[in-house]
Amino acid sequence: MAAAAILALASPSAWPADDAADPAENSDAQELEWVRADDLLPLLESHRGKVVLVNFWATWCGPCIHEIPALINLREKLDPSGFALVAISLDDQADAAWLVPEFIETRFPEWRSYLNGEFEDYLLVEELDPFWPGVMPANYVIGPDGSIFRTLLGGHSEEQFEDAVLAAMPAD
Repeated sequence: MAAAAILALASPSAWPADDAADPAENSDAQELEWVRADDLLPLLESHRGKVVLVNFWATWCGPCIHEIPALINLREKLDPSGFALVAISLDDQADAAWLVPEFIETRFPEWRSYLNGEFEDYLLVEELDPFWPGVMPANYVIGPDGSIFRTLLGGHSEEQFEDAVLAAMPAD
């Protein structure tokens, strides 16, 4: 039974279509979507013109869990026309389909996230940062032009996130 579940998760048919809805627009935290390395840059490109904070996190990462409330507050505080938060769980594929939705539902129901569609977490993160040292959480502030503006590795406060995001926003 477990092997069948793993095979189902590994199957490309279990992954969302490239035009799948953004989980940030979905009010049901249980309907998380898989993102693969080749989907990451097009996903970020869909937010071109905004400052995007990409947050790689996991349920087993204490600093990741600690900063989720700060990221939720930041997402609620900033204007969605100029800011987007793209969170991606790097939990193991074999457990992510049940573990991450359950974690979100019980701990942070307002948290929206994608699931790692790669068997190795580094494949997804290294699509954005080829020199990622493996530190979690890994956060990347992407400027409106689509380039990495700032890298924030390890746990950070809401103020640190807000300062980094605001610094990346164009002056009016």
